[in-house]
Amino acid sequence: MAEHEKRRRAAAKCAGCGRIGIVHVWPDGTRKPLGQTNFCECSDPTLRLLEEEREAGDDLP
Repeated sequence: MAEHEKRRRAAAKCAGCGRIGIVHVWPDGTRKPLGQTNFCECSDPTLRLLEEEREAGDDLP
């Protein structure tokens, strides 16, 4: 299976600034912004998948 076939797309939110965007997610949990180098202006963003927040019961913006 090709590397690009192992990943999926998901909506994610930066835990620091709250910016929402689309990321690629690999089976090992690695998350990288789709089509851009940086997700947001945070120096080391923690990207949480919106589906994880929904499962945890967090409020979405």
